[in-house]
Amino acid sequence: MLKQGKGAWVNITTFAAFEPTLKFPVSCAYRAAVGAYTKLHADRYGADNIRMNALLPGYIDSLGHKPETAEDVPMKRIGTVEEIAATAAFLLSDDAGYITGQNIRVDGGITRHV
Repeated sequence: MLKQGKGAWVNITTFAAFEPTLKFPVSCAYRAAVGAYTKLHADRYGADNIRMNALLPGYIDSLGHKPETAEDVPMKRIGTVEEIAATAAFLLSDDAGYITGQNIRVDGGITRHV
């Protein structure tokens, strides 16, 4: 990316990065670190026209959640892999050329209270 003078990178973590749970303390801490890593590298490489963002999915269909899990989501449904892929594709595209250092929550509103 440095050699070609531009690039885009998307890290994928989880909404638990900023909404930790006592059920998974180590995982939550690691995922919060991914958010910090994203911001630090966006700062480091922004002047080189290299963008870095992170996606924080909520409950997604690839993980086999129980149907009642959807009741916890304001949109009352589980997200799809396609929705996450579309968001990643956008962030990697030139259309997102002025977006960097962001932790984008794609979670049906589960983290709306933050």
